[in-house]
Amino acid sequence: MGLRATQVRLKKLSTQIARGKELNPIDKEYLRKALYEIADGQNAEAAFGVNAKRGERKGKHVRDVKLKLEFVYGYIITAIAPESEDGLGLTLKEAVKLIKNSWPGLPTEATIIRYWNNVKGSQTRSFVIKTD
Repeated sequence: MGLRATQVRLKKLSTQIARGKELNPIDKEYLRKALYEIADGQNAEAAFGVNAKRGERKGKHVRDVKLKLEFVYGYIITAIAPESEDGLGLTLKEAVKLIKNSWPGLPTEATIIRYWNNVKGSQTRSFVIKTD
């Protein structure tokens, strides 16, 4: 099971315990084994299976930025489309500057442009921006 799936599983188990719901035998054994290993001195991340691999991030901030970037890519593809195709006719730099100024918590403009250049071939236009 991957890191994200294990994190989701742990959140689900936490919610079930908080609500006083019965855990299935597989989940009970998973928790029992992990807690025993921690009590025996093993690293808690390893015991629960949430060790991040090299280059892998596990924090909420990283997941949130990835989600925001999906919206940014959709905006960019529409903003740089010609006005004749219901786009805004902006340059890539103008579109990135506009969204960066409007949406806090994004990477730098240069980083967004770099990310865009890595994914632009796989992006499809999914919405239309209506101007005032």
